[in-house]
Amino acid sequence: MSYTPNKAIHPGQVIAEMLTREGMTQKNLSERMGISEKHLSQIINGEASISVDTSLLLENALGGTSSFWNNLEKDYQETQARLERLELLSLEVAHLNKFPYLELARRHYVEQTSNKEKRVENLWKFFGVNSLSYVSTTEAVAFRKKASAQVKSEAIAAWLRCGELESKKLIIPEYSESGLRHILGQIKQLSTEKPEDFSVEIVRLLREIGVALVFISHFPKTGVSGAVRWINNTPVIQLSLYYSWADIFWFNLFHEIGHLLLHGKKEQFIEFDKKELSALRSKEEEADEFASEELIPSKPYSQFVENNPRLLRDGIIEFAKTLGVHPGIVAGRLCHDKLTTWNLVSPLRPRLQLVAE
Repeated sequence: MSYTPNKAIHPGQVIAEMLTREGMTQKNLSERMGISEKHLSQIINGEASISVDTSLLLENALGGTSSFWNNLEKDYQETQARLERLELLSLEVAHLNKFPYLELARRHYVEQTSNKEKRVENLWKFFGVNSLSYVSTTEAVAFRKKASAQVKSEAIAAWLRCGELESKKLIIPEYSESGLRHILGQIKQLSTEKPEDFSVEIVRLLREIGVALVFISHFPKTGVSGAVRWINNTPVIQLSLYYSWADIFWFNLFHEIGHLLLHGKKEQFIEFDKKELSALRSKEEEADEFASEELIPSKPYSQFVENNPRLLRDGIIEFAKTLGVHPGIVAGRLCHDKLTTWNLVSPLRPRLQLVAE
């Protein structure tokens, strides 16, 4: 069993004790070592550390090997750092309730434990920080939205971090904007496939042109449906299935793709349940327009609405076939535009549960 000291003893104390035992003054020792009495005093008082050079001087002047003195310094530094870390751990326990620890443990991102200090330490490792106070900086985009009883910035930060960790498991080539534009039609056509097929195929298609797509189911008190950001020069799209209807999933996916194609690398976007007024609203509207036009071009859509005033289900299905999209996407657009009701088209709007999630 190894001994773990609960107090950091500076090597200067050992020197002071040896001076007393030998009946030697600090002046005598400084002369023997060839250093100033002031510097020796600083070492003895714990204001200066023992360097490798100093350890060799102590070996000759006071005895003991240089390794002995170096190890004393090393043990002191390690113990001091460990005790400071324990103190910070105990202080940060008060912030634990802000973070969704149990949810992270359920998803196996952190260890399940009832020890509060251990929980803090596990969260440090999960976020890659040395204090929970740094999370608001490393996951700054999560803290743009004002937190409330319904929305917790720390929960959003945890959700984003899960996506980052999952994206790092993928081998992603260099991003190609032209490649992304080229596969938009293929991605759109996948909406007609089964979720267990398209959920895997979308990830593959995007990965091949340098985009990481990860599915991380939503965390309680986040209200987040999706996000897009650049991580180490790789664009990462993260979807939550906060709303699991097919049309909303496809709209969110194309919305995030719109951000990639329309906006710069520096911007990071999170899509919330309810749109809010912000400096980014114009860019959100641009991404909305992109998704709407890519999925259902405005000209054929207008013609369909004009020629089908009753908007029967069979007509919606046939129109969706001409576009090469799932009929739920058309149904969702009609509901959004208040041209029909959700109840009337609910059979066309299946819920999704992706294999990749």
